Amino acid sequence: MNPFLAALILSLLVFLRPAAAQEEKPAPQQEENPVTQWVKDHVKGSFRYKNFAHFKKTEPEQRTVRQEGILKLDIEQKFEENWRLFLSPQWKADTANYTAGPWMDFRDTTLRDPYFYLREGHIKYSGGDYDFSVGKQFFSWGTADGYNPTDNLNPRDFHDVPDREKMGIFSFSASYFPPDSSLSLVIIPLFTPSRLPVIHSRWIGNKNATSELDPGALGVGIPPDVTGRRRELPGKRIDKIQVGIRGKTTLAGWDLSLSYFDGFDTLPVVRVTETVARPRFNRMHVIGMDFSTTAGKLEYHGEWAWKTYDGGRATDLLPFVIGGMYAWDDEWVKQLGLDEIRLNLEYAGEFTLHQRDNRQYRETNLFTRPFQNSILSRLAFKFDENTEFHVSGNGNFHHHNNSFLQPKVIHKLSDSIKIEGGWELFWGAQNSFWGKWKRNDRTFVFMTYVF
Repeated sequence: MNPFLAALILSLLVFLRPAAAQEEKPAPQQEENPVTQWVKDHVKGSFRYKNFAHFKKTEPEQRTVRQEGILKLDIEQKFEENWRLFLSPQWKADTANYTAGPWMDFRDTTLRDPYFYLREGHIKYSGGDYDFSVGKQFFSWGTADGYNPTDNLNPRDFHDVPDREKMGIFSFSASYFPPDSSLSLVIIPLFTPSRLPVIHSRWIGNKNATSELDPGALGVGIPPDVTGRRRELPGKRIDKIQVGIRGKTTLAGWDLSLSYFDGFDTLPVVRVTETVARPRFNRMHVIGMDFSTTAGKLEYHGEWAWKTYDGGRATDLLPFVIGGMYAWDDEWVKQLGLDEIRLNLEYAGEFTLHQRDNRQYRETNLFTRPFQNSILSRLAFKFDENTEFHVSGNGNFHHHNNSFLQPKVIHKLSDSIKIEGGWELFWGAQNSFWGKWKRNDRTFVFMTYVF
């Protein structure tokens, strides 16, 4: 070999050897910023974009497109295994003035949604067979799918009627869990009303109303010489505290529950005197029962609630729901290119227990007693883990036949992104429950990003 070439190769080997050794040596691991690591471990969130496109304008609202954006965080921190702190702040904005004001008040009684508010937030202690929590919370009572007469604790946001988002309430709750059973107590010290549609909205009850505080906005006819006053909320006193108790058990394959609620209806009535009309909220007493069981692939359930009122509202009621859910996943379903077909079918009605002759009080015609004689259904076609097609509907046969139909597609683009899109259609006479919104037919698209 050429001596010069041999010397060159030897020099290259000597030069490259330290570099190779340096590359093989693992780099020291950079320590994670403790704040960044805590956020990764304890904070999750989502951003949801909603787009509604109506086919027609309405007299109260001339716009046909409404857009909404919601940013929500879920923050969870555990202490010493038994304690858990959960906070869910939310930022919201829309293009139809459904939001106003930077902050929520403590009782969450603002007429419009604030741009920022605490959707949920509580601290919870869990023992072996019991737990208790205090803060802003959500509760779900009842077994039915489309309508729950026994679920009266949380108010709802009716700014967009088909959406009707449930609102959290400041409360104390405690639960005890004996074998195959549970006993729950909920104490609500401050009343939070449901949010009704805003003025100049296509969901408003009276197009001639001049303010959300106008009783006429509730769809109640008021003589022209009567002055509307702002709503009368229950006071901040001990005798205005609301209490709910619920016991659940499983017996021979039947899930049974009995509940009692002593509190206020979150929807107002209007008291009309010779010169003044004022929305107010009546105290009610609700004894509720529900059941659910299965027979093969059929799950069936029912619930009813005995509702009596201290005064104001003219009618004591017994609303009820009975129905079931059946799922098909047989070979013929696979041959159709589907994983599963599910059908939920329910009947909702009510009985009048006692009718009072009190002409001072008038029930609102927006959401009061919506399902006195109705069929509620949802048919779901599951193509795979990422794609489903749902058709939901309500046929209401009280006084005038009226109905609501919502076909929609749900598709997951990834573990983080989900898209929903479909139509919402209304039929019926102008004075029927769904018919008064028959100019509100629309398409909708929701996109949710989870992080």
